Amino acid sequence: MKIVAFLGEAYVRYGDSYVAQQTSAAFLQSVVGPDCVYVCSSVKENPNGEIAFSSEVPEDKFYEFPLYTSTKGFLVSYICSRAFRRQYRSLTLKVISEHPGAVFWVRSPSIGSLFFALEVLRADRKLFHHICADISNTWRDAKYGYGEKLLAFVFSRYLRRVIRKICRHPNTTNLCTGRVLEDFSKKVAPHRTFQFVDLLERAKYSPFCPQRTVQNVCTFLFVGRIVEDKGIFDILDVLARSDLRARLIVVGDGPDFDAAHSLAERLGLADRVYFVGQVPYAKLSEFYGACDLVIVPSKNRYEGFPRVIMESWGYGKPIIVSDVGGIRAFVE
Repeated sequence: MKIVAFLGEAYVRYGDSYVAQQTSAAFLQSVVGPDCVYVCSSVKENPNGEIAFSSEVPEDKFYEFPLYTSTKGFLVSYICSRAFRRQYRSLTLKVISEHPGAVFWVRSPSIGSLFFALEVLRADRKLFHHICADISNTWRDAKYGYGEKLLAFVFSRYLRRVIRKICRHPNTTNLCTGRVLEDFSKKVAPHRTFQFVDLLERAKYSPFCPQRTVQNVCTFLFVGRIVEDKGIFDILDVLARSDLRARLIVVGDGPDFDAAHSLAERLGLADRVYFVGQVPYAKLSEFYGACDLVIVPSKNRYEGFPRVIMESWGYGKPIIVSDVGGIRAFVE
């Protein structure tokens, strides 16, 4: 099977390859083989120095699409720039025509993925539609002002209609990460909707014997994007106010990395909180092995089902989760 995937995540040019921190492409490569996976994505500027990446795609299997950094950025470019619109559509049609017989794969609700999916279905091609977040609640994000919230609400309803249209199409197989998304898709495509988590590989079970480096101290692990609505600031606040003999390992990067690091220092947690930064997927086992339990304190209402939950179970680690989004799909 050959898969052509539009993943909605920016890659970086690195030598003769394109790389990303996310594991989406690596998962597909593990399923059908690296020679059978083609990736379409935007490309961001290459930072200086070494890059921690989990997915690598050779340049002859990569299609470079116009860069956009957000849904709003894509929409503005698509409406205001005829060149952007023409380039995006012509490149999409080129990819479809060059891969007869391939299966197409998109991750929604990435807006670029949705536009790509619509063209795939218009061409009467087979589509795997991986729905990994709930677009209907993104307008609640604290980063939006009142006027932006109204626009975001209206646009989220439009995108829900687009996603429903894609779900309903007879050529679509819907793979839903989380219970909320599964319920949404089953309303229009009950026999073509499946629960799905794209784990890169099955972790080997390990007993509850973490490799402690500090005696009699509980080690918590956070793995994920360092952004406010993932709950990282709440963990730090609770840790500062608690008498628990505990430390926290934070693995990941994001726009609020510096702010979280500064807050930990202000709260007097510099010797109890360790910010590791982004690490390749292959090295995560070291951190799972070194913790007593994992915490996923997400606050966002559009959460699908974070794969870190199943990764933690795979290593035999107990986990504390917040009850948001589709997390109840597997967590009881």
